[in-house]
Amino acid sequence: MSQMVDEHGTLVGTANPFPGLRPFKIEESHLFFGREGQSDEVLLKLSKSRFVGVIGPSGSGKSSFIYCGVLPILYGGFLTDASPNWEVVVTRPGAGPIDNLAESLLKTVKDYNAADVEDKKIKRTIVSTLLRSSSLGLVEAIQQSRRKEDINYLILVDQFEELFRFKDSTDPNSVNESLAFINLLMEAVNYEDAPIYVAITMRSDFIGECAQFPELTRKINDSHYLIPQMTRDQKRRAIEGPVAVGNAKITPRLTQQLLNDLGDNPDQLPILQHALMRTWSYWAKYRDYDGEPVDLKHYEAIGTMSEALSMHANEAYDELDEEQQRICEILFKAITEKRGENFGIRRPTRLNEIASIADVSEADVVGVIEKFREPGRSLLTPAYGIELSSKSMIDISHESLMRIWVRLKNWVDDESEAVQMYLRLAEAAGQYQVGKAGLWRPPDLQLALNWQAKHKPTLVWGQRYHPAFERTMIFLEYSKKEFDTEQRIKELEAKRKLQRARVTAIVFGTLAGIALIAFVYAFVQQAEAKRQAELAFANEAKAVDAQKVAETERDNARKAQEAAEKARIAAEAAKEAEAEQRAEAEKRRVQAELAEAEAKKQRAAALRNEQLAKDKEKEAVANAERADRNAERAEREKYLAAAKAMAIKSKELGNDLALEGLVAQQAYAFNKKYGGYEYNSDVYSGLYTALKNWDEPLTRSLEAHKNGAARALETHGKGNHIYSGGSDGRIIRWNYANNGWVAEILVDETKRTEPYLVYTLDTSPDGNWLAAGGLYPTNRNANYAELYDLQNPTAPAKKIPGFKSDIENIHFTPDGKGFYARDNSGHSIKYSDLTSAKEVITSEEKIVSLDLNENGTLLAGAGDDGNLYVWDVNKNFAVTKTKVSNGLTAVCFAPDGRQIITGSRNGLIRIINNGIIIRDLPGHSSEIEDIKFNHSGKFMASASKDLTVRLWNFRNLNEQPIKVSDHDWVWSVTFSPDDSQLFAGIHSTQETVTLAGANQTNQTIHAYPTDFNGMASLLCDKVKRNLTEEEWIIYVGNLEDYPWQKTCENYPGIEARANNTKKAGK
Repeated sequence: MSQMVDEHGTLVGTANPFPGLRPFKIEESHLFFGREGQSDEVLLKLSKSRFVGVIGPSGSGKSSFIYCGVLPILYGGFLTDASPNWEVVVTRPGAGPIDNLAESLLKTVKDYNAADVEDKKIKRTIVSTLLRSSSLGLVEAIQQSRRKEDINYLILVDQFEELFRFKDSTDPNSVNESLAFINLLMEAVNYEDAPIYVAITMRSDFIGECAQFPELTRKINDSHYLIPQMTRDQKRRAIEGPVAVGNAKITPRLTQQLLNDLGDNPDQLPILQHALMRTWSYWAKYRDYDGEPVDLKHYEAIGTMSEALSMHANEAYDELDEEQQRICEILFKAITEKRGENFGIRRPTRLNEIASIADVSEADVVGVIEKFREPGRSLLTPAYGIELSSKSMIDISHESLMRIWVRLKNWVDDESEAVQMYLRLAEAAGQYQVGKAGLWRPPDLQLALNWQAKHKPTLVWGQRYHPAFERTMIFLEYSKKEFDTEQRIKELEAKRKLQRARVTAIVFGTLAGIALIAFVYAFVQQAEAKRQAELAFANEAKAVDAQKVAETERDNARKAQEAAEKARIAAEAAKEAEAEQRAEAEKRRVQAELAEAEAKKQRAAALRNEQLAKDKEKEAVANAERADRNAERAEREKYLAAAKAMAIKSKELGNDLALEGLVAQQAYAFNKKYGGYEYNSDVYSGLYTALKNWDEPLTRSLEAHKNGAARALETHGKGNHIYSGGSDGRIIRWNYANNGWVAEILVDETKRTEPYLVYTLDTSPDGNWLAAGGLYPTNRNANYAELYDLQNPTAPAKKIPGFKSDIENIHFTPDGKGFYARDNSGHSIKYSDLTSAKEVITSEEKIVSLDLNENGTLLAGAGDDGNLYVWDVNKNFAVTKTKVSNGLTAVCFAPDGRQIITGSRNGLIRIINNGIIIRDLPGHSSEIEDIKFNHSGKFMASASKDLTVRLWNFRNLNEQPIKVSDHDWVWSVTFSPDDSQLFAGIHSTQETVTLAGANQTNQTIHAYPTDFNGMASLLCDKVKRNLTEEEWIIYVGNLEDYPWQKTCENYPGIEARANNTKKAGK
């Protein structure tokens, strides 16, 4: 089959519908499938806040979603609150966020694109300077280039995390540039006179970096969209949709295989797109017949998702020549880094730095980069078409390349080993410099020299990992020189030994030659002697005489020869002795130098060993102390766990009051003795339940209200009184007498001339007046507050008119001359001078709770829509608004007057300081009704519709609060004047109290003691014994682990069990 194929291996006329590793472009929105219907929420947030952050994990498709899901709808004019005309400025922070923003702004201007290189540079400099001139630089730049009044601008900052990834924390200019860039965006969003909108896309693992920029954090909290993980059906559409657009078909089995290979990891989505791009190209080039669907064989031919990326990268690598392959290896080693055993991370690096590491020109590096970012590859960023400069940050396009490309994994491992050797060498050099280590010797020295020869480290490369590169390399060179010197000394010694052996051989050779000459001479003389003997016969006498003379001469000659030989041998011996002495002297000098070096080494080693011994001794002492502490900690944890378990057990022993009280008391004793949290909730619950069953007065409910809950509770610190008001119209003053609270009814239905429901109470600072607010049901629009003279409580109340609908949250001013209250269903806040009322604050949002700080300068209001309002009384009620949650229900000032406590519909309590949420206090699961502090400011009580009251130690919020469970809603809470009790007004239809001689039921005010030590001492006064041995084993533990001890010191030790059955009581 003959078909025309283009340079990328794809059939001409059959465009590849898959982008690969890069994001979809806006012009490819017809190929974008799987996230239909998700754009509406992003546009809604953008319309409401003029800002939206699209956040998701790496590879989840954030950029593609914006380009193909959001921008087409925006261009279509479907953002109803804004003009349908839009100018979108797309930018990425990169290494120079402000310069890149200037470049992106200029690209929207037609004459810029037609300008020459020099003009473009001048224009970029002008706009960059304008952007840096002030925080409103972006607004001014857009206003200067704005072509029409009805054009809206969207600044889309893609890959916003580059602001943190490319930031050099050691460079103050880089840090300041990041801050200036964010300020430009925030000021543009907040500038109401210019229609500028901002959208960012950011990886979710960088969300914590935003916390250092408060305004950005608030914007993200108010308007962000966490991109959801795609379902299996959505992934199926993302696979099959582009294939259908490309006029092709895909077999169901291939779709199924792709979905199985993809799994649930969003990080794999780019790998899927890359594998589909490669599969399509292979299918278009090698399909067997027209109309053949894309099938499993085409997918397997490109290596599937597990190998396709590696094979693609190898293709690019194989296209390089030998020198380029060397540069390629250095390039990828520079932009990746190994962390841990099998964990690699990206390390974006500037182009000029890579060129310095590789010791080549920037153009050589660019030539390699282009192979990996050409169309259809997109393995490196910046993307194809973006001009590269010296400061361009080079990065891999996706982390998966480090996991899948085998060659890159080997490079990363090799680089990691090289870095480890370099760091070892650098550390040794540092230790040597301070005299704590010696020079390296084989085998370490040889390994280091092999590393140097293989990797040829450069200054730029070394300083990426350790700043002391020069010192390290000098240390290595000096180690090599010292080792070479030692080797030369050894070689010289060997040569001298060889020379001595040669001298000896020459001496013995000479002696052998002389012996041979003597032998020849003797032989000649013997022949001559024979001839002379023959002549001797002629003249025997003469011969005899001559023979004697000859023998004498011969003897003299032999003696002279022997003397000469002895003299020569003596001379040679003297010469040899002199050479040996010189060699011995040299040897002794070298040995002395070596001995001196060894002595220094031994002294240093001795000092190190001495210090090591001291360190080991300190370590041993520390380990012993640590072991003791761990043993103490284990013992402590054992007893604290036992205390908690005993406290929980004690509540199940209500049929034996003494045993219940003893187990609860012992739990308290363990918790206190072993340093447990003083206000442990379980221990408190055990003590409270035991005292409740003993009918302890501190736990008795206050019974006087009827026909509804005690809606309002108020305590005045100067008098020993508690005031309560309810929807039954009663106002009661509770007086403490005879170990209990006695009700004094100030007003009830018999003393009223008309019905009135009491919702709120407050006493004046001097204790002379009581203000009550609520509802006059006969005419809600003519409501009034009541003022009682506590010096003459029987006198009728003074009515203060001017209120509308329910009156709640009355708060006296510090001078006692007036009070604030909210009415008109929370849309009005009024001030009363104790005679009349006037409106001082009007709120469009419903205010559901109100509080006044201690010095009367600030009012705090909780909004039904989740906003916290703070009004400055001295500045004509100037307001500060902070978004806290989706719906607030309660507000309270902390005793310091600076921190504000809010409660929300979902039960979350938050602490706000200067408009910033500084602490969340989770625990409640339903609407917060009331928040109150005790008089010392140590405890904070929170009441909720989840049927609980929680008592928080405000000075130690890291510990869990005491949880007090009730059977129904809690309307209000207050503390006794001495802080020894907490009272809760209960709205109940289940627990009732029947008054003697009457059939009607009354609501109650529940009481909870808050003095731990006092609670414990009360129990010992009631049980009048200690635990028996049998009871101890059952409820505490065996005697070996938990030795028996007295629970109550005033009573005897182990005794027989007393018979205490539960008596009748509340």
